[in-house]
Amino acid sequence: MFFIKKIFVFLLIIITFGCASYNINKTNFNNLRTVSIETPSDKYNVIFKEYLKRRYNNKKNLKPSFTLKANISFNSNETMSVSGLAVLNSTNAIVKYSLKDNNSNTLIKSGSIKTFPALSSSSNSLYSNEESIKHIKERLSQSSANKLYLLIEVILRKLD
Repeated sequence: MFFIKKIFVFLLIIITFGCASYNINKTNFNNLRTVSIETPSDKYNVIFKEYLKRRYNNKKNLKPSFTLKANISFNSNETMSVSGLAVLNSTNAIVKYSLKDNNSNTLIKSGSIKTFPALSSSSNSLYSNEESIKHIKERLSQSSANKLYLLIEVILRKLD
């Protein structure tokens, strides 16, 4: 029984050191490509650009290989609630983008992305309605930035 405990402890130590010594510093060649992001300078486009910058995490010393021009706009409609007693506002975000290669000045991909609608409740207070719409636009900016990032990453991987 004592022999089995020694083998178990020995195997546990080997597994622990084996997992701890995994080489984390592998070079990922997809991360060597940098993307320059250009958006208009209104409030929600700046928020959209900052969320994209966080996702790309570009190194400052590398020259950008690609330029991404993007523009986010919002579309709001009034819809009825499930019970039909209240009017809700449905807001969509539409992102128009174009990806250009800086080395050859060729357009790689352009198009638009439309997000799922976000509903805001109706209230008697104008202030709460305005604040609700602001928060929805910020969340849609973040969601759109994540979707565009994933789409651009798929496009860049297909270029290899």
